[in-house]
Amino acid sequence: MRDTTLLFWVLLLVQGVVGDTDGVKTVSVMEGDSVTLNPDPTDLLGDEEIIWKFGNEIIAKMKETYGIIYTDDLIFRDRLKLVKQTGSLTITNIRTENVGHYSVDIRKSTDTKLKTFQVTVHGVFSDEEDGVKTVSETKGDVLLHTHLSHIQQNDPIEWTFGTQNIPVAKTDGKSYSISYNYNDERFKNRLLLDIRTGDLTIKKSSAEHSGLYQLKIITSSYTIQKSFNVAVSGAVSGIFGASVVLMVWAVTVFLLQEI
Repeated sequence: MRDTTLLFWVLLLVQGVVGDTDGVKTVSVMEGDSVTLNPDPTDLLGDEEIIWKFGNEIIAKMKETYGIIYTDDLIFRDRLKLVKQTGSLTITNIRTENVGHYSVDIRKSTDTKLKTFQVTVHGVFSDEEDGVKTVSETKGDVLLHTHLSHIQQNDPIEWTFGTQNIPVAKTDGKSYSISYNYNDERFKNRLLLDIRTGDLTIKKSSAEHSGLYQLKIITSSYTIQKSFNVAVSGAVSGIFGASVVLMVWAVTVFLLQEI
């Protein structure tokens, strides 16, 4: 009986340690995406020292006395951004060589917190160096395909338009309800958001829908961002096209008569 009681308390202690230790967060993105790794959803106090590592190498660190320092420019090529208020690390236009184990060490005067991420990169979202996917279409429906299939119900989705980031479609992260920006006449009754994939369809698009579209999907541990540069060109109308054909035919007949 004594041995059984001792075993019970040992198991309880082990389970407590496992519960208090953050597991490795797996983040799967496509090449060309931007991803933000979040160490903690709450704001920092400002007196912490934050150290981000890629494998065993320090790639970014921050402390109030010396500010933010990026220590690796060979693999990431100025594509890292450390946010002072939250300690989150953003990798823009992520590439296959950025696959691996990331860890953040937040050191306070009283304790130290460690959080780890395993980042995998698959497929290609954008071949552009800036990570922005170009979509060129004539008038009609335009589909902005995210290539995602693992969005959870509580992961907020937000689509914005233009350099001013005007919200056009979003979910609240609590339910499957979708809200569209019907105050903007350009998008009224023209948008369709797929909550399973984050895909956005612009129905009956025209040149006024050309511009930068940005997608942001937020989870408790990381944020995925994708950017699309949409160019909608007008198709030749039937009347105008017929007029051009008739004009060419008339000129051809005239030249033949002259010959």
